[in-house]
Amino acid sequence: MTFKRSSLFLFIFSVFLLGCQPKIKSTTSRSTLLGLPPTQTVAPTLEATATLEPTETPIPALAPRDFTENFDSSSSYWTTFGTNNVAPDVQLQNGFLVFNLNKTNTWADTIYNAQTYQDVRVDAQVEVRAGNDGAVGIVCRYSQANGWYEFNIYADQTYTIMYGQWLSPGIARYMPLHITGSEKIKTGANQIGLACQGDALTPYINNVRMITYEDNKVGLKDGSIGLSASSFSNVPFIAAFDWVKVSEP
Repeated sequence: MTFKRSSLFLFIFSVFLLGCQPKIKSTTSRSTLLGLPPTQTVAPTLEATATLEPTETPIPALAPRDFTENFDSSSSYWTTFGTNNVAPDVQLQNGFLVFNLNKTNTWADTIYNAQTYQDVRVDAQVEVRAGNDGAVGIVCRYSQANGWYEFNIYADQTYTIMYGQWLSPGIARYMPLHITGSEKIKTGANQIGLACQGDALTPYINNVRMITYEDNKVGLKDGSIGLSASSFSNVPFIAAFDWVKVSEP
């Protein structure tokens, strides 16, 4: 009887000791439960829960159609390329878009690739900083497949409206559509503009409207806008655009 009571006492005491032992933690870590890499530490429960909630993806701002670009900061909306397989040196410098053309017979264009236009007017302020054997201009209705219109002014006070077209990657052909002169073209800085409305191409020089050219040869209907600069026999030729304004009639 004494043995049975002692055995019963030991059994009850063992159960009591088991109940007092600390609980063993699960071998499955919180990192595993949360789907995180084992090496990543997890903050307290409140923060861990927050990491599981869906995050809001920022919506990029729509590219403007009518705007003024002051070239104060870089933008993914503009693409620069050169013709004749020459990579042009075009960069932002102190609020100017600067074309540094150090090789002869080089054409460089910067195209606003975020929008296409049918009827549009483009105005720009540009200054020639070095060289007098080159041209600066404005592009409208640019298309890699169909070509583009380009209005250029020159130091000898002539200006042209041309049709540019890619023949192969890096090789372009320009066909003059209209060539004339204007005493409104100044040495150094000029404000130039080009309005493309239907088949009518109207250039502006220092806020003066020039003769409208009616295109019945090419017939481009829409495309992107842009800026251009080109060098000829004497280099370097450096041109800097202060701003460009794009508006739809």
